[in-house]
Amino acid sequence: MYKTYLEDREAFLSDVRAKMKKKLYSDIIALAEARFKRFPGDMDAYLTVASCGARMDNPVEAGEIVKQWHDIVRDQSRVYETLGDAYNRKGMTKEAIESYGRFAALNPDASEHISGKIASLQDIAIEKKDSGENEDEPADMLADFYTITLARLYVKQGHFKMAGDVLGKILERDPGNVEAREYAEYVIRLIKDGWKPVIDELEKWLNGLQEKRD
Repeated sequence: MYKTYLEDREAFLSDVRAKMKKKLYSDIIALAEARFKRFPGDMDAYLTVASCGARMDNPVEAGEIVKQWHDIVRDQSRVYETLGDAYNRKGMTKEAIESYGRFAALNPDASEHISGKIASLQDIAIEKKDSGENEDEPADMLADFYTITLARLYVKQGHFKMAGDVLGKILERDPGNVEAREYAEYVIRLIKDGWKPVIDELEKWLNGLQEKRD
């Protein structure tokens, strides 16, 4: 049944793409309505109708559909936290952080809760490293903890210094990381004069990157 649904979905999306190119919006909406009868509440059909509404200059109706879709996605996104917990229990640190990050991106109100879980993973890894328990791990094993996702979570919580520390570690490990460099520039704009040591540290890395490009 699952395979049949995926095949039917691909056929539906293929028809939608073909008709979109021809701007046959009424025909596309009819396809979506037919799909609703087969699969009530189908998300592809909802977004298809919203996309057509926007193209037909009905942004208010389209926006309401997208809002409903986003609320549903946020509610269902809790599976990312559950998956992160499962990865954590298996010792799959990198995968756990990625899952927690996806959940946090869709649920910013829960960023403090999730960053706490990530920080806990970091503390455990550091303890294992200090005790020699992780001697067989690569030298940069802890690097997985220093992710842009973690920096973004800290920024959302207003912990700019912690975000700066994370970004500094990323740039130290990977000076060519364009995304980290751009986000570091953003964090610098957020940090007030009271955080000058962090600004100096980030600017040191950014200036070094500029010198390499020059």
